[in-house]
Amino acid sequence: MVLDAAQLAPHHRVSVRELGVDWVAFSGHKLYAPFGAGVLAGRSDWLDAAEPYLAGGGASRTVARDEDGGIQVAWQSGPARHEAGSPNVIGAYAVASACRALTEAGFEALEARERQLLARLREGLAEVPQVQVLGLFGPDHPTVGVLSFVVRGWNSSHFAAALSAEYGIGVRDGLFCAHPLVRTLLGGTEDAPSQCGSPEPSLPGERSLNAIRVSFGAGTPDEHLERFLGAVRELVSQGARWSYRTEGGRCVPDSRRA
Repeated sequence: MVLDAAQLAPHHRVSVRELGVDWVAFSGHKLYAPFGAGVLAGRSDWLDAAEPYLAGGGASRTVARDEDGGIQVAWQSGPARHEAGSPNVIGAYAVASACRALTEAGFEALEARERQLLARLREGLAEVPQVQVLGLFGPDHPTVGVLSFVVRGWNSSHFAAALSAEYGIGVRDGLFCAHPLVRTLLGGTEDAPSQCGSPEPSLPGERSLNAIRVSFGAGTPDEHLERFLGAVRELVSQGARWSYRTEGGRCVPDSRRA
């Protein structure tokens, strides 16, 4: 059993022992850690039995040549078996520091804060009739600091580009890392305008299937959430002020403003 905790680890305490999983993977940058490191934690016996992920210096314990010219390699055990070359020491230290900081801040307090922000976000979006929030389990289901939605009459790529260019607010648009799920959630929505296109070619019969995802975390102040809600209300009621075009499959501001 493998748990992808990339989206979960920054928001919620994760216990490998309590979950009973064999492997856990997560990304350092999602934990606010720089320098591009990630973590794969798993059973040591399986790691030692697996072929090295990368063959090279550090992963090999001994290398010897046979009399017939062949090569015999004995691999290291433990993490070194899968970490050939110079390790990303500063990246590993950054991940450890981020984990320590989040633990010291207290996940219970962080979760309570995110639930408060999420409740305000849902309340604010519910005041805009054109907004449809996407989800499987309903608004009362416990979740982390992320919410996906579409806006009636808008292509999601266009809406996200306008939030970025005109308000300095970064959201993600598209099908995210869950294409089948988001396509299912979008199945009952009306076709969005095709201007600025979807971020990738749609499947046959689909037109501009994409959504918007807004997320927040440990450092998000109330002000940022209110600015986002104000921008959504203004875009829906007044429209975009700038002109946009499709470039490389993405919606980007035109050089001329509307």
